[in-house]
Amino acid sequence: MASNPFQRQLKSILDGFRQEPPSRTPSLVATLFGDVVESHDREIWLGSITALLEPLGVNERLVRTAVYRLAKDDFVESTKIGRRSYYRLTDSAREKVGAYDQLIYYPSDKQWDGDWILVFTGTHGINTKQRAKLRKELSWLGYGIIAPNVYGHPTAPITQTQAILAKVGVTNQVVVLRASNYDPMYGLGTKGMVRQCFKLGELEKQYSTFIRHYRSLARAMQNARHVEQEKPEHCFMLRIMLIHHYRRILLKDPKLPGELLPDNWLGKQAQDLCAAIYRPLEAISEQHILAHCENQVGPFRQTSPRFSQRFAAWG
Repeated sequence: MASNPFQRQLKSILDGFRQEPPSRTPSLVATLFGDVVESHDREIWLGSITALLEPLGVNERLVRTAVYRLAKDDFVESTKIGRRSYYRLTDSAREKVGAYDQLIYYPSDKQWDGDWILVFTGTHGINTKQRAKLRKELSWLGYGIIAPNVYGHPTAPITQTQAILAKVGVTNQVVVLRASNYDPMYGLGTKGMVRQCFKLGELEKQYSTFIRHYRSLARAMQNARHVEQEKPEHCFMLRIMLIHHYRRILLKDPKLPGELLPDNWLGKQAQDLCAAIYRPLEAISEQHILAHCENQVGPFRQTSPRFSQRFAAWG
């Protein structure tokens, strides 16, 4: 596998990937649903998941355990026909996956008006379980902790915020306000507050590691002939590892508007790098997907047209 720079990089990345603990397998399977299954009729046979992931060192037992955990978390649901089980995302999971699909594959077009959404949770009326659930859900939406019992975000969608409050059952126990920065000349200033409250330093370290991990691969892929002659299986393996690693960091990213981010933000560099690698791999890796995947109807069909513009803006 290591006769040219592309194959050497594949081997290096694969060797590192195979050392990851089995506890990360559910995250890998979730990536597979978002990157592959949703764009091919939204359903996949359990045996097809195993066929795709075995070359990465994920055996059938690990796949079954991962799918079982995802089902318990209301991320996937199944249909059993004879001895075969077919899986698809739940409606709630599809909503979240769709949101991250936009973040991963498309450039952000968020415009910031200078205001903030603040959520005051107070100290009474919310039990410990609700408070933990609220923190998890608001963090997923990108909210940072501005002060004790105060969450804030500059561009979080208010409808999703309200849906979270209703889901947790605390709509009448919290206060949601829109606020403006009264005077940026005093205190930390907006960017200083953002760096502190959203832990951007930790996020930058993770983006930096991602860039170091995949930069050599991007260089090796500059020779298009090496990629075009590569096996579809190898292109798929790189594609899914790439999105898996990038998605894991993005889940922790508060998705802030560019005006509030540090200069030369590494998150933008990581997305550019991800696009540069993904686009040449996509068409070749699709050959492997179509050859090994099926659902209740039969073999996977071509990618749904609405997924054909992934990373197109980097063309």
